[in-house]
Amino acid sequence: MGEASILSEKLRRYGAVGVGIIPDSLATIRYLEAAKATQPSAPTGYPKEEKVATTNGGSFTRAEILTLLDETIRVQGIVQAEISQLARDLAKELKEKSEGKKKKKTIPIPEALRKIKELHLPRDPLEERNLTEEAFQKLVAEYEEDEEVAAKAQLLLHPEPKGDVTRARCISVEKIIEIHQFMVARMQKVLAEFLVLDQETRRSFSHKACETTAELLVSIAVEQLGVHCEDVEQAVIWHEDVLGNHPEFARCTEQLASMMQHLTGSAQPRPEKADFLEALRTMAEHSQKAKDFAKKVYEDYRAKNCSAAEAYRRFEDFNTSTPAGKEGLEDMSPVELQLCYDEYREDAEVQHWWTKAGVENSLMMAASVQSLMKSGGATASSPPEDKTDKKGKKIKPSEIVEMQELMVDEMKRLCEACREAAKASSKAWKADIAMQMVQALASASVERRYGCSPEEMTMAGLQNAPTLQKNERFVRATEKQQEIIMTVATFCPESN
Repeated sequence: MGEASILSEKLRRYGAVGVGIIPDSLATIRYLEAAKATQPSAPTGYPKEEKVATTNGGSFTRAEILTLLDETIRVQGIVQAEISQLARDLAKELKEKSEGKKKKKTIPIPEALRKIKELHLPRDPLEERNLTEEAFQKLVAEYEEDEEVAAKAQLLLHPEPKGDVTRARCISVEKIIEIHQFMVARMQKVLAEFLVLDQETRRSFSHKACETTAELLVSIAVEQLGVHCEDVEQAVIWHEDVLGNHPEFARCTEQLASMMQHLTGSAQPRPEKADFLEALRTMAEHSQKAKDFAKKVYEDYRAKNCSAAEAYRRFEDFNTSTPAGKEGLEDMSPVELQLCYDEYREDAEVQHWWTKAGVENSLMMAASVQSLMKSGGATASSPPEDKTDKKGKKIKPSEIVEMQELMVDEMKRLCEACREAAKASSKAWKADIAMQMVQALASASVERRYGCSPEEMTMAGLQNAPTLQKNERFVRATEKQQEIIMTVATFCPESN
């Protein structure tokens, strides 16, 4: 994965470039790995007159994209320096006010935004051009093989480290993990505080204002620990080999990304209810087709009528053949779907199609995994209680544990088969498709043996959550599944 691809991935995960106060440490490590693997090559020679269209109807030449990257890098540097200094000043001020008190003082979100506005920071170049982060992501992705664009993307993704090397080397791996866990906890509080603001106040925050405010508040909290964020980032670089394979480090980084998406998404206007319903209907139809497809591939794979490579090709073709949804709704993230549902949840038709689409099950499973991993985070809200009779399977906690352990065994076998097939393939595998395939085929195996669908297993897991959270075998199996999925990503560097 090249520098431009990693930047594109960060935009997809965070929904923003960021000013670098909350370091995207996972992206830092992936950048370092890409830089080591990159070999000099001849320039691709994109014609300067060629224009790349954007979703808002505009278009940019290669030269204009390079200029945009230069301006974004310049503004990011200014904003990062100003916000870092503001965080230090506010941390010192709050520390003085907290003298003799056990609880450290914080500042509310509206006051944090007011402090930022008083800095009179330069305007975001993307906002000046009425360009969304998603459109910018696509622009950069168009030139991911272009060396000059890649070099600019490198500077934007990974600015020159500003941390003190001596201080950074004193920060151990354990301390880095502890700091990232603390950042997650603080970000959770920021998100919770933002969500209780009235809708009018939330909508008054621009995408960039949400992001910068959150980064300020988290960086203040880190400063109160007696460390600087830039020193932490420098320490991440120093310990990259260990952190690159550390599950807890990866989980913390992904949680920060997810919560940042949730935060910025909470400030944006929602699609109309009719459009949201259309999106849910499309998802429900695709969900059923996907289940039938996965079962068919599993039976063929089990009967040795198709190899892992052939199964991957079929999953890739299936994803390619999926019709696009309504423009503007086709790429809704789980966070955006949840926020839309929260807005229209009282509507019976919305409730019906939300259930049919299986979104709630997916979100509840993610929330359940987060809880079991003791990593916290914003959880999905459940729909109003359905009064209709539910004839779900009665599954004992012991059976759920056995199913989880079978999932681990099946995922291990599939992971190894995929690793060998990907190694032998002349075309790089896409991580998201490979992960989808491993999970879908493993789930089909569990369903075949126990006659229990993934949805039924999810509901049973939630109903028995208090018992399962204390079951070491279940927790260990859940952790192992997460590790296997992350392993798949390591041998499938390509992302969509």
